[in-house]
Amino acid sequence: MLSMTCDDEAGFMEVVVDGAITRTDYEAVVTAVDQLLTRHSKLDFVEVVRRLGPMPPEVWWRDLVFHLHHRDFLRRAAIVSDSGWVGPLIRLLAPLYPAELRYFPESALDDARRWAQGGTDAG
Repeated sequence: MLSMTCDDEAGFMEVVVDGAITRTDYEAVVTAVDQLLTRHSKLDFVEVVRRLGPMPPEVWWRDLVFHLHHRDFLRRAAIVSDSGWVGPLIRLLAPLYPAELRYFPESALDDARRWAQGGTDAG
């Protein structure tokens, strides 16, 4: 399941991943991103990964196509999770990604939000 909150004025989005991701969930996030991009050239983003469940192949494909067409839409992205594999993966990919990426544990969710929205360096 994906849930999200958006701040249209700030160009900020927070997405929580907690289980299976349906096409409907994914399309709602893509629609919200596109809506925010009508007012902002780049977005600040927080993704909280609590539990990653199954995703249908068409959602994987749609995500690949989305990122090919939206290669440079993020300014900062904070990835928040207590899953052991997320932090090392983010640290590995961060130098290759066209936005600032940073990993935070769930206990630092407020720090992640502040950092993603351009606040002080939070570690």
